[in-house]
Amino acid sequence: MYILTRKQDSIESGAYATVDGDGDTIIQFFTTEDDATTYLTHLEALGQDLHITKTDEESVDKLCNILGYAYNIVEPGEIVIPKIETLLNEL
Repeated sequence: MYILTRKQDSIESGAYATVDGDGDTIIQFFTTEDDATTYLTHLEALGQDLHITKTDEESVDKLCNILGYAYNIVEPGEIVIPKIETLLNEL
């Protein structure tokens, strides 16, 4: 699994998140590094300075439960494009 973070290889530095229509914070996880890279490229075009960090699957559920956030796992073949209006400014 891959996650976008503020600092390279540091989940503790803050994770990229979006906010859905209900105001819930959602963290994106990617099963492939290529998909994380594609998503990151879109975010860089929107002025976001993030890094790809590898994490194990067990950490996904644990991290989100601790923070009280929902998460989305992007599987290979899914197309996910960030929308500027859903960006959470404070990671």
